[in-house]
Amino acid sequence: MRIEPCAIFPVESGAPIIGLGILMAAFAIVTYLIAGYEPMPLPVAAVFLGFGIFLVWLGLKR
Repeated sequence: MRIEPCAIFPVESGAPIIGLGILMAAFAIVTYLIAGYEPMPLPVAAVFLGFGIFLVWLGLKR
């Protein structure tokens, strides 16, 4: 069984995509946890969080 390389990063593992997904999800969550900082709008944070979770799922599926 041949594993195709990742479409975003030219490696066969899903590690770079998982890392990018975790980074996007963390960025969406951390902006709401920092006091004294205006968080991003909720719809934008939901898109970041949703796409981050999708990328983690895609990387684990590999």
